[in-house]
Amino acid sequence: MNAQDFRKLLEKTDDKLSIFASAETLKKYHLNLNEFFDLISDFLSDEEKLELFEYSHFQQFDGRIKGNIIKLVSDENIILRMMSNDNIMNGFENYEIVNIIKKMSDNSKQQILRNQEFIEKHQIADYELKNIVLSLTEEARAEMLTDIDLITNKLHLANFQIVDLTKGLSSEEAKNRILEIYQLANHQKIAIINTFSSNHKIDILLKEKCFNKYDMMDILKSLDIKNLNDFLVKHKDFYSENNIHPYEIIHELDTEQQKDFVANLENINLTLSEKKEILATLKVETKQNIDTTILPEEYKTALSIQTTEYAGRVILDLERDLEDYRGLDNLMRINPEEFTKEQRTKFMQLCDICPNLQVVSILNDTVEYISTAGEYKEAEEWITSIMDNLNPEYSKAQKMAIIDNAIGKKISYSPDFDTEVFDESDCRALWKIISSGYGVCNGIAKVEQYMLNRIGIESEIISSDAHTFLKIKDIELPIANGEIAKGNTILDPTWNLTRHRFGGKPDNFCISYEQARKNDIDTEGKDHNCHKDDEKLQDATLNLDEQSLRKLFTSVGLADREGQFPIKDLLEKSKLLDEFYANQPNQNINKQFLLMSQVCPEFATCQNSSMSILSDILLNNENLKFNKCVVNRVYNRTDKEKRPILFVYIDSNELGKNFYFADKDRGQFVELPQEEFTKQFECYQEDLENYKRT
Repeated sequence: MNAQDFRKLLEKTDDKLSIFASAETLKKYHLNLNEFFDLISDFLSDEEKLELFEYSHFQQFDGRIKGNIIKLVSDENIILRMMSNDNIMNGFENYEIVNIIKKMSDNSKQQILRNQEFIEKHQIADYELKNIVLSLTEEARAEMLTDIDLITNKLHLANFQIVDLTKGLSSEEAKNRILEIYQLANHQKIAIINTFSSNHKIDILLKEKCFNKYDMMDILKSLDIKNLNDFLVKHKDFYSENNIHPYEIIHELDTEQQKDFVANLENINLTLSEKKEILATLKVETKQNIDTTILPEEYKTALSIQTTEYAGRVILDLERDLEDYRGLDNLMRINPEEFTKEQRTKFMQLCDICPNLQVVSILNDTVEYISTAGEYKEAEEWITSIMDNLNPEYSKAQKMAIIDNAIGKKISYSPDFDTEVFDESDCRALWKIISSGYGVCNGIAKVEQYMLNRIGIESEIISSDAHTFLKIKDIELPIANGEIAKGNTILDPTWNLTRHRFGGKPDNFCISYEQARKNDIDTEGKDHNCHKDDEKLQDATLNLDEQSLRKLFTSVGLADREGQFPIKDLLEKSKLLDEFYANQPNQNINKQFLLMSQVCPEFATCQNSSMSILSDILLNNENLKFNKCVVNRVYNRTDKEKRPILFVYIDSNELGKNFYFADKDRGQFVELPQEEFTKQFECYQEDLENYKRT
């Protein structure tokens, strides 16, 4: 018996449902699925289709078969009743349920979306719920999206899903409303705003204050060429105030858009430099399709400049006429670390032609730090003054001693390190460090590595969890027995800064890993692990003994004939002052301060080194007995930049409480009454928090 026979049977029977209700009857007719569905559709009402699922053999069907039966129902109220029945829904996959819902009316979809019990029971994922919302008509979708409690707390849709649902709406009023009620990230707001009309985008650009430069650029890039041209003409102040360069926008356009823009370039109120920047950063395909015969020479030159595809940066060719780069400062981001002497000379000339170019140094192979052209020139002039005065007959070790000492004399540890105003970039930019005189350990190590590389000394920057220094490779060092030892050793320029600044013996110059690890342990026995890196430093075994160290520094004039370092004179004078003014503590303190200013006139600006000398030597003499002595930093309350100022606080039985600050202009310590000191100066917040923790 076949489907035709089954159809005849149904036509003769009034109670058609009873035929389907009999599993034995269905088996006799060997129906395929399509025939089965056609017969149900033709002979059963929607209510009867629902009743089918009261029979066990229908309940046992898989979700695919049940789903096809449900699709035959036209009355959505019955479909909803079916979907609320656990026996019917058993065996359905999530996507099958979602497919059924997506074909329903907006009203039914919304009922289901608001039925949290149903959603949780069937574990409908958020991306599936998003697809259901997306299947709503625009009006219904917009209305549902404004129900923030439903969308975020019940359907648990993420912001990026809300953005996707909103972008497809045609009503800008609805999209504005959604932007108002959801806490979206800027890039998510931009994704919606870019679907607005050009006039609406521009209106938002001019009014919205929360967008950064790159957010604004994203919106501008989405404008059509006519509106973009008009914007650049009418709102020049806007993009200059927000540090947006027109080339940054045009560079991102496609070839056809660029061609359209260039065709109208002369009619746009841009400077010659801005036009040259645009032309230089056009896509190669665009440049190739420009008729240059009618262009001014400066335009042709700009078109010939090679730039990177990604950021539109100039690919520098020092062999061409450097004047070709004039006005292209904004496109210049150059790393000259590997330049030859001749290339450095030309680059210095370029710095005069393009004074606003950026000079890049790279730390840890990836992180870029920026110095200005002026800082580069100043730093290179200082480096050259050191290099040109190196005796060519000196060994590499002798030259390294001079360079390490020169760095200590020139650079101080950043005095605002670990404060709320500390700039992590400035203190790590190679040439900026030299120009400013301030850096931190990895930046200072980079400076020394750069200079050592110039004299052929190979080194590696090593960073532990707490500190950065250098491993010097294959260096020859003179040792006590008169022989020359060769190998790897450790040089820590940061830990040598104070010693060099005040003419002391650099205890971290060419030491072994074993010695470096001993230096990590403080007087209380705590190991700070500053130099710990067993894997990279196990071969750093070369250790310059004290006698050989003194002899080496004597050979280059940094220690006397007996190997004594200049700090010996400071120690002796400080001790004599302490003895002479043993019963006059106020005089003793002021004379110690005066001695510091004589030995190191710049003591007020090399705060970290000065703090160390004050704490460990000058204010630590035998006859200076204090209940408390604090040497630290503060800032003037009137200084918006919160630049650090060295201060000393002394509490003694003889003098009471005394406050002194290092006056940078006068180059001396000035004593202030406590009331005046606290009125004039303020502690850094991070220092206060650290003090509370200790």
